[in-house]
Amino acid sequence: MRVLAADDDQGILNVLERCLKTWGYEVTTAHDGVEAWRVLKGEDAPRIVVMDWDMPGLAGLEVCRLLRTTPHGEEVYVVMLTGRQEKADLIEALEAGADDFLSKPFHPRELQLRLAKGVTFQASRLATQSAARGAPPSGSTLGGKYRLERQIAEGGMASVWIGVHLSLGINVAIKFMKPGLAETPDYASFEREARAAAQLRTEHIVRVYDHGVAHDGAPYLVMEYLAGESVGDRIDRVGPLPPAEVASMVDQIARALAEAHTRGIIHRDVKPENILIVDDPDRPHGCAKLVDFGLARSRMNAATTEGGLISGTPSYMTPEHLRAQVPPNPALDLWGLAATAFTALTGAVPFDGETLSEIMKSVCVAPLPVPSSLNPALPPEVDAWFARACARAPKDRFQTPAELTASFAAACAAFPRTSGHAAITKRVRGLAPTEPDSSRGIPAGAASVQESGPVPRSLDTVGRTGSQ
Repeated sequence: MRVLAADDDQGILNVLERCLKTWGYEVTTAHDGVEAWRVLKGEDAPRIVVMDWDMPGLAGLEVCRLLRTTPHGEEVYVVMLTGRQEKADLIEALEAGADDFLSKPFHPRELQLRLAKGVTFQASRLATQSAARGAPPSGSTLGGKYRLERQIAEGGMASVWIGVHLSLGINVAIKFMKPGLAETPDYASFEREARAAAQLRTEHIVRVYDHGVAHDGAPYLVMEYLAGESVGDRIDRVGPLPPAEVASMVDQIARALAEAHTRGIIHRDVKPENILIVDDPDRPHGCAKLVDFGLARSRMNAATTEGGLISGTPSYMTPEHLRAQVPPNPALDLWGLAATAFTALTGAVPFDGETLSEIMKSVCVAPLPVPSSLNPALPPEVDAWFARACARAPKDRFQTPAELTASFAAACAAFPRTSGHAAITKRVRGLAPTEPDSSRGIPAGAASVQESGPVPRSLDTVGRTGSQ
């Protein structure tokens, strides 16, 4: 289970990280309140948090209050870590939304027992959710061929489990579409699209092995299980990536898109979180794989079954698709790949905002961002490439994956390989759009988060034209 450890005292943070890893937890760390909030505001936030009360930028209690305003906030178990001993402090922490309270100095065994309460809380929550949606329990057999081990992810449309192929003895990933979508076009076309995705034969697209319908009527996909790191997670971990690494990723994903487009399939949600980097001894930067074809549609079906709805992640959509002016087409995937390259090179989302209307303005009418304004080491060739790749007029953009990737490789070749990447990374992180508003002591945009709720990283259905 993933745990966030947040403390501005590096010594305490080292102890927390060492203990948590020894006990088998997957650990994410934050050195101040602003960094902790950046981790926690995303839908994929760790579901257990050990957080210091007094931290720079944002105090632990402020982070906790912000967390409870998010759609997933009530699912996170928060242990507040502090040197305060007064009863009033305990009451204040509980009122802010903390689930538990651990005083410094703490004994590792005490921390371990308090974390066990968080694990029990999460197990109870998952069991309740599984019962509510009729999902098979861990250890059950699916289709007579797969044993379910544990759930590893959940989104608005589906949950993902690790399973074991009983006859082959290999791990597989099993995605269940939620039964509540049974009356939607997504549900009705699931089997047809599963068959289409299974036909894709490139190593840069996650392989689909099987599909079927569970006992509760929920369709499922059985896919290869990949032990790797998403581009989004890698950027969060190390900051902007070297151009050579980004060029390798873009080239490989462009090959995946060319294969899909040739077979008439549009992915519709190309973004850093849907690109996985897997270790490969033959590739210095790893093997890039495009995952999550849950929104994929054939071009023919996309034009006739959407009913005016748009799906995907707004920050990675073309202006014409975000306005629902055209059905999904290859241009949507190429735009998403270009925006992903921008994020990988700069550490920032090119088209961002706290609300959907802000994102639409950024995508459709605001001046195009310039990569080198966020990463000064990038050459003008990269700026020119992005200006064309995300031109507002479709006719002004690259028209094929091969054209996009060849131009990008040439642009990245102009990058000075002797640049101080570590210093640039530090500078770029300082320019992230979620920097705190020093006049208020909370992250910029937090007020709108509390008033209207944050925009999800991915919207299964964003809306209809003119509905915003």
